[in-house]
Amino acid sequence: MRQVILAGHGDGCLGMKQSTEMILGEQTHLHAINLYASESAQDYHKRLHSLIDKGRVDGDNEFWILTDIKGGTPGNVATLIGKQEEGVTVISGYHLAMIITACTDSHITANHLIEESNKMIQKII
Repeated sequence: MRQVILAGHGDGCLGMKQSTEMILGEQTHLHAINLYASESAQDYHKRLHSLIDKGRVDGDNEFWILTDIKGGTPGNVATLIGKQEEGVTVISGYHLAMIITACTDSHITANHLIEESNKMIQKII
């Protein structure tokens, strides 16, 4: 099973997880690892990597880390892990529709998720 990890600044990713579960119900394969203002990149790396290690012990081999913004500490740490770990894909710029799709469509590829997510972003007025 694919594990989806939300990585972001402050409580934003926790709120996105809660919003996703408000719509879909509990998602055991969805995780949020928020970066605290007082936390170092090394400490954040340990927490994020620990979640992946636990998933591997549980038999998971595919991890998507969705980050809030490219170039921020959560994104940079996730990218470093993605380069070092097999089966880890990092996508920056998450939004709620993207997260819902990642959680509900087990056959979607990362590239297709990005394409579909870009289509979901529209000017309304």
